[in-house]
Amino acid sequence: MEFLGKRADGERSTISVWAWSMCGMLLLATMLNYMDRQALAVNSPKLKEELGLDEQQYGHIEASFGYAFAFGALFFGFIADRMGPRYLYPIVLAGWSLAGVATGLAGKTWVTDAFELSGRPGSGVFVWLLICRVVLGAFEAGHWPCAFLTLRSILSSKDRALGSGILQSGASIGAILVPIYVTLVQSYGLSWEFTFWSIGVVGLLWIPVWFFMVWGQDLSLAPATRPEESSANESDGKLFWRLMTLACILVTLNIGWQFLRAWMPLFLVDYHKYSQKAMSYIVSGYFISSDVGCILSGALVTFLAAYGWHVDRARKLGFFVFVLLAGCAAFVPLAGSGPFLIVLLYLAGAGVLGLHPYYYAMVQELPKNHIGLLSGVLTASGWIVLSVFQANVGTYVKQNASYDLAFYVVGLIPVIGLIALLTIWPKPLQSAGESTR
Repeated sequence: MEFLGKRADGERSTISVWAWSMCGMLLLATMLNYMDRQALAVNSPKLKEELGLDEQQYGHIEASFGYAFAFGALFFGFIADRMGPRYLYPIVLAGWSLAGVATGLAGKTWVTDAFELSGRPGSGVFVWLLICRVVLGAFEAGHWPCAFLTLRSILSSKDRALGSGILQSGASIGAILVPIYVTLVQSYGLSWEFTFWSIGVVGLLWIPVWFFMVWGQDLSLAPATRPEESSANESDGKLFWRLMTLACILVTLNIGWQFLRAWMPLFLVDYHKYSQKAMSYIVSGYFISSDVGCILSGALVTFLAAYGWHVDRARKLGFFVFVLLAGCAAFVPLAGSGPFLIVLLYLAGAGVLGLHPYYYAMVQELPKNHIGLLSGVLTASGWIVLSVFQANVGTYVKQNASYDLAFYVVGLIPVIGLIALLTIWPKPLQSAGESTR
């Protein structure tokens, strides 16, 4: 079954229901990825209360997750170029799901006592959580090269921003569901450990569905190359500037998104004295707004391309709009604790997550035989910088009891990515019949 339509340039497009169904599978994988990841952030106030975890330890755990993610991005990126996503995707998803299950054992003394550091009572919980997050980070990193290669094989460049928006929207959906799920688990008198176990087990059910979806399908073939996808044949110099631009964009959007994801629950509960229940609702609303921003940003490019805009120009306009929205984070320290604070957080979330589809779509236009490795190098660089940032945020918050500086950075740093996109991103070739708008 296929959807048929006309492009503005007269080219007849054929988009299969299967291709968009595969985008749905990628959305579900991202959702599971973020549910396993976000479960710790949402439960962090509970872990702080019951297990004695402090902000500095939490910052180091998040930093270790980032360093592991950087390693996993390089390792699985290299493997993905050679192995492809068909079998690698289920492997990495099983790996992070099992790591999520293991995280639930942090409340079991028979496990944590074995990891107690000499002379540091109670350190076993911290060490166990750190180990679980390292394994989780390494395997979760494998999701992205597998997703990029899958999207690259099923969608053309004009649809990849929307496809990437669908992919990334799974992050928001997962993050929306976790606070609701945690509240539901607590209302039934179940322990926080149950959250980790159950999410991990559900993740394993994705694997047989994936094999059913790809049965008999060839994921190695890409759509016919068009002029706007000619980066594979560009000079090394142009490729270098593409990579530099993408690195700038990734570092800036990664800092914003991951800071808000990891620290918002503690920020609302400890700094603004919201209850656990109120925090859960606010965080869910935040991720709903983020999801809307993510889908709209990808749809904007598809819409403009349908009316004759060059894909590159449409992306730059969209990037500018969503950088402005992300800048709302810089005003959070001035907002107090009322509704204006929540509105700013929601707008910032829509802006930060809305930048992701542009980055993902541009990554998919790197030389196709090396997308996995090159995206892995980019991801590693972004997560190394992020890990340093997360560790310093933990230290800063513990010493100053303030998140103000972090919010200023999160709101203003996407401008760096915008400047890079507008100044050093190589000018693409123009398709025949495509508008210069």
